[in-house]
Amino acid sequence: MNHTLDFIESNNFLKLLNNLTKAYQVFFPAETKKNYFWQSYTGNFAFNNYRAVTSIRQFLTSAVEPIGDYFKTKTENSKPFCIVGAKACDLSNALKVQDYVFLEGDVDENYKKMRQQNLIISSDCTAIKETCFCLAFGIKPYPEELFDLNISPAENGYAVRIGSDRGEKIVAENKDLFKDITWQMREEHERKRSDIVKKLTLQVSQLNFPQKELLYDLMKNGYGDGVWPSEALRCVECGACIMNCPTCHCFLLFDTKDENGYFKGRIWDGCQYKNFTRVAGGASALRFREYRLRNRYIKKFEFFPSRINTYACTGCGRCVEDCPAKIDLRKIFATLDKNQKH
Repeated sequence: MNHTLDFIESNNFLKLLNNLTKAYQVFFPAETKKNYFWQSYTGNFAFNNYRAVTSIRQFLTSAVEPIGDYFKTKTENSKPFCIVGAKACDLSNALKVQDYVFLEGDVDENYKKMRQQNLIISSDCTAIKETCFCLAFGIKPYPEELFDLNISPAENGYAVRIGSDRGEKIVAENKDLFKDITWQMREEHERKRSDIVKKLTLQVSQLNFPQKELLYDLMKNGYGDGVWPSEALRCVECGACIMNCPTCHCFLLFDTKDENGYFKGRIWDGCQYKNFTRVAGGASALRFREYRLRNRYIKKFEFFPSRINTYACTGCGRCVEDCPAKIDLRKIFATLDKNQKH
């Protein structure tokens, strides 16, 4: 849709959030020691300059989620979520991958409900982290799609871009809180966006990261590359890279007993874990760590491009930042590129 640009003063934005709490559980990233962590909105709000430590995946599928209770009615959450401060790296590519997994073919009704009911108020990045490289995948440091409303800091308030019919309805229902944006604010808005793109472009240019058009072939031709066993030696299988990734989606179904009886649940799983492909007889298709490491990259850079023409990576840098062994996706592709040129 045509993204209309409006303006809302900071005090009116708080009023908007207060109004939204009537229908939503509102969450935003609060700053702690130069990082942002999701917390419930209770009347105070501060803009997050860059992405939160964890992605918005947790608002779409829970790390541990009851699927159904035996002979009992499932209890539903009273309100959907309003997610304030999601960045472009949590939307572009990420939601496309998650939607493909959970909405194509056999539809996951829980996920479908979350996508239909949750409200996403995204925001521009006004600063970047050392690990950010979203531009390498053509993702700007400001959302261009898959949001309901987007906010960008402006003088004494925020420029607000409408991205969906639901966002348009929110603005219409709270029209007394919004103003027409001035041409000076509009120019400043565009200048800030241009400045952050230039800053990120410089950072990405210093990485020696291959062009995104080459990544598919680098993976396809790099199956036997020595980078996999070399990097896998440092992997401790902690799962940080898969748990914080906005595109990872694997899960394990289980049945268990609690104090109230039995229930079937779903828990996040991932290909970095030793037992990911282990079957009852003990065999595993990904027996060695190098296989599991490579499999993760194959899934993101070969499987999804061939299925939906989208890389399952957003350049958010969480896997780089969180890995205790300092395994760096950017360096792995630089090595693959270098090795295949020789």
